[in-house]
Amino acid sequence: MDRRKRWRSRATVAVLVMWAGGLVVFLPGSASGWVDDQSHNAIPHRPSGLQELINTFGPRCSDVANAARSYWPSQGGRGSGGYIYVNAYIARNVEYNIRGEIDSEHHNNAVDYGVYGYACRQISGSTSWSTHAWGAAVDTNSARNPMGRRSWDGRGSNGTDFGTYIPDVWKGSDPGHHFFWGLNFKSRPDPMHFQYVTDY
Repeated sequence: MDRRKRWRSRATVAVLVMWAGGLVVFLPGSASGWVDDQSHNAIPHRPSGLQELINTFGPRCSDVANAARSYWPSQGGRGSGGYIYVNAYIARNVEYNIRGEIDSEHHNNAVDYGVYGYACRQISGSTSWSTHAWGAAVDTNSARNPMGRRSWDGRGSNGTDFGTYIPDVWKGSDPGHHFFWGLNFKSRPDPMHFQYVTDY
């Protein structure tokens, strides 16, 4: 009798697991099985200011700053995919959430060249270090959206105008993916630039 109860209990658990798995696969907008991860592991605290940036991401130009990578279409050139490197702190947000959303919504053509992550460098024309040196920033569709441009050019690699689809995916609605958009820099807007820190 105990053996039968144990068998029934295991069978019930197995059915529940299969049922729950089916829910994940068939959620609207996630035919590929991708579901936006809104947990603190995927969308952690976003630092503010230089000291919090250092405390959260570690030293600039370190092995930690480029410890994670993400594959992007048109990374190095139109139609030429490649990897970008970012700090492991934002790895799940960049690789799983943002890339997963773009891919699952069949909007890979919204990505235009180039796409860049970690780079041990200073801000162009400045003596301050770029957030790229901490692996805390990604430039997207940079060919169409150079620094200094005061609006977003949403044309993707196929020439279609996707509007603000790419920035909306990076920023998202509350809580969204929580990146700060460089277009909002007061002194010199940088529409290609999305960073995981404010007030720097």
